[in-house]
Amino acid sequence: MIRVGMVDFWLDNWHTNHYPDYLRLAAKQYGFDLELTDVWAAQDAPDGGMTTDAWCEWKNVRKAATYEELLSQVDAVMVMCADDCTHHEELAQKALSGGKPVYCDKTFAPDFPTAQRMVAVAKESGTPMFTCSAQRFCMELQNYIRLHGAKAAFCATQGPGDMVNYSIHQYEMLEAVMGVGAQRCIAFATGDVRHVVYDYGDGRNAAFLQGPGFPFRMSVSDGVHGEDVAVTDYYMNFMYALCKFFTQGIVPVSAQDTLEIMAMQQAARTALQHPGKWHMLPGVTDDREGMNP
Repeated sequence: MIRVGMVDFWLDNWHTNHYPDYLRLAAKQYGFDLELTDVWAAQDAPDGGMTTDAWCEWKNVRKAATYEELLSQVDAVMVMCADDCTHHEELAQKALSGGKPVYCDKTFAPDFPTAQRMVAVAKESGTPMFTCSAQRFCMELQNYIRLHGAKAAFCATQGPGDMVNYSIHQYEMLEAVMGVGAQRCIAFATGDVRHVVYDYGDGRNAAFLQGPGFPFRMSVSDGVHGEDVAVTDYYMNFMYALCKFFTQGIVPVSAQDTLEIMAMQQAARTALQHPGKWHMLPGVTDDREGMNP
């Protein structure tokens, strides 16, 4: 049996409360021999939440005394901290250096340089690693990729939330159908509505639209024919991919994809501070004249 450990700054948050059950259900449904067995939390019940001991009793897992003890007891690691990625590098460091498969929950990092450092640690340590948003695995999106491939001419995504944390869902879906290659972006804002356009430098482009209460939506085109791609069922597909990663070492999302997503997100935040001007993605250079209008 593959023993999976989970680490977080504290337990009793949405992802840590739901992912153990989802993982167990997927393992049972798809026949994977794995189990979440150990957890470790850096803090205990901040703001009056459930204590680590109470959470472990609720989820029937063992509380590790230290991070190091957890790493010694398990075969694979889930690094959580889903809603505050500013701590992700600190929390993930030991796991990424340990050589055992590591899944890092969304959002991977707060900026592109941090993401680069985290990927480098995993690479230097020979640690299999991936990160993603579950929305990347929605059934309709996976079916579109099977039929049309993963290098669309145009993609538009829409969704709710904020640019630092929640935008990752849209970027994962966008990257899944466009592939790598985004070069620059230009942004506009109307109140809390944010609109970002990405140029891939080869005639392709993508649009990102985010606003309060906006539902997740996605439209994709090959340049001639377009279609809507529904965003519905994704958690069990994601858990299936996670089980394959932990048991078979199959990495479903490349580090190249992850780094580009982090670069796209960082460039968008910069562009929103300077509306109507093009901004290169971090790590991309451009010598074209007249880039900014």
